[in-house]
Amino acid sequence: MRIHYVLNHGGDPASKLADVEIHFEEGLLAGLKLVGCSIWRSNKGGAPTVLMPSRSYATAYGVRYYELLRPSDNGLDAVGLVPIKRLKEYIQNEYAKIALPESEPKPSLRERHMRSRKGAQTRAEKEAAQG
Repeated sequence: MRIHYVLNHGGDPASKLADVEIHFEEGLLAGLKLVGCSIWRSNKGGAPTVLMPSRSYATAYGVRYYELLRPSDNGLDAVGLVPIKRLKEYIQNEYAKIALPESEPKPSLRERHMRSRKGAQTRAEKEAAQG
């Protein structure tokens, strides 16, 4: 198995760091790849988040999602989720090795708007204090 990263240099959405493809090199799946995985910048400033392909379904309480990569034997208990967690950690670690050192992350459109409004308020306050 080989992990291939398609980096998102300045693309949209800005918080998406890369698309991830899992290429299979041996066994029955040799020559195939799993697409739909991605790495996203964490909102809390921690390690990037790895998302696996998922499907949505509607319930009476809204839309819910389930990941398509699931444990084969142990179900969704803590033991069954260990292989998935291990794969996501591997993808994070390999991404950290190839990711270019990023300068300050680009602010979102909302953050830029709020900064410009803050600057406008400061100018208005200065004019009021002078006049």
